[in-house]
Amino acid sequence: MQDYMRQLGKKSAVMALVLSFVLLGVATSSIGVQQADAREEGVSTTVSFTDTTGHWASKEIMAAAKSGLIQGFPDGSFQPEQTVTQEQFLSLIERVIPSFAGHEPDAFMRETYLSHAAGRWSEKTYTHLAAAGIMPTGKPTDSLNRLEATRILLAALGHQSEGEKYRGTKSHFFSDLSTDNESQVMIAYPAYKMGIMAGFPDGTFRPDEKISRAQAVVLLNRLDHQIEELYPGMVTDNEKKAMTEAVSTFVGNVMDKEKIRRYDDLVAYVKKNKLQVTESFLREHFSFMQYEVYDYIRFPRFNELMYYAKIGMGKYRMTVQYYSGELGGSVDKTFYLSSADGKTFRLIGKDE
Repeated sequence: MQDYMRQLGKKSAVMALVLSFVLLGVATSSIGVQQADAREEGVSTTVSFTDTTGHWASKEIMAAAKSGLIQGFPDGSFQPEQTVTQEQFLSLIERVIPSFAGHEPDAFMRETYLSHAAGRWSEKTYTHLAAAGIMPTGKPTDSLNRLEATRILLAALGHQSEGEKYRGTKSHFFSDLSTDNESQVMIAYPAYKMGIMAGFPDGTFRPDEKISRAQAVVLLNRLDHQIEELYPGMVTDNEKKAMTEAVSTFVGNVMDKEKIRRYDDLVAYVKKNKLQVTESFLREHFSFMQYEVYDYIRFPRFNELMYYAKIGMGKYRMTVQYYSGELGGSVDKTFYLSSADGKTFRLIGKDE
């Protein structure tokens, strides 16, 4: 997945879905920050639809409607088989994931990824999600296909790096995806294994098939459920704040304030200042400093999409999904921490 986004760059919570489908766009009831503030006309708030009886997704559509998560059209229909555009799907994603502040995109990102959305109702959504590295590859009004939806969902979960497990694989999961097409394999395979995107009974994935409104409801529900499963445990706001501060302060001091660029200097810095950082943590995140010449994928600013989990007695996990610049593209980075009181955190390795 990271390679896929690098190529693009170089070439150019819990049932809070608020899935407000509308005739031309998506209504923008706010949840989180920096939501699109334009509101399309022509929506119906009915909780029953004239065209969903007997539809394969009728139960999910009606459940979402009764919960106030989706809306239909003025004529009482839902039009479940109408295709979803890229900007509509992106706006729905924004309403499922945790809120985050984000930051202004750089000139390269604006020109490469955001120019098509300039002046549209979805521009703020595009700008907001770009900081998290959640970016479609087509125009806002383009129909969304299954492969593109899958890539966006993986990024929204902070799990696009799962694709690395399938680099070079010879396993054939789908009859219409060749293992020679590594970029497709690294998107479809992890999503399939995680239960985000299913295949078809005939053994195909159908990467170019368009996503319908009904399918979008199902996918956004899956995203919501996956967020709960992947990021377990009750992490308080104070714990989240302390975790973020612990990691961001250390990274900021090392990379920006002290400008340390050699691994031995980093180890010496930690020991000299008796910092709460283990060598395993250093190896996991700063091993690039061991090379004489290196390019490193820059660290997050820690105002991008962040997920927190409590994964054991006194052990926590923090995943940041972000855009790391032209070199790195869309990246997810996971940090592990330990704490005895939920106030002071030690930076540790994954297996410590």
